[in-house]
Amino acid sequence: MELCLFEKERQHTIYQDVLQLLQEADQEFVPPLSSRSSATQQDFSGVSENSNGVLSYFEQLKQQRFIGALENGKLLGFVSFRENYQCREIPPEELPNIYISTLIVRPEARGKGVTIALYDRLFTEYRNSNIFTRTWSTNLAHTKILGKYGFVLFRSLPNDRGNGIDTVYFKKAKKQNP
Repeated sequence: MELCLFEKERQHTIYQDVLQLLQEADQEFVPPLSSRSSATQQDFSGVSENSNGVLSYFEQLKQQRFIGALENGKLLGFVSFRENYQCREIPPEELPNIYISTLIVRPEARGKGVTIALYDRLFTEYRNSNIFTRTWSTNLAHTKILGKYGFVLFRSLPNDRGNGIDTVYFKKAKKQNP
């Protein structure tokens, strides 16, 4: 497996694969990606299926950076992220930071270390930044992985994604110099 941090001018080479992965994983997210307008959407109330599927989400995602896991030229998974992201939950005093917006691994590649490899590469590249991500409270598989990497709960928005489903923000503090 090859891990590649795609520079902006090279990202277009994986866009078709990224779009395919978004379409395949659409319904695995809460709410589905096809009901979102972007990867950084703040308000999940009243979301409904989009007539253009995941395309709105994808178009906004293309403005971010990508690390891809490739095997024989095939994209097994990717993590997308923004540098120095701010929103009402991540204030300016948390800069510099990296905000992980999306991580998807093909079903046939799951359980084979792809997620861990993607995170390891991201943490190596950005060890001097605070790293943030968010998910939903019932996404136990992902929160377990985040815990193993030292992410801690940073903010919780109760019932933000439906009754009993919170939006949860996690933070991994930057490495301190000895």
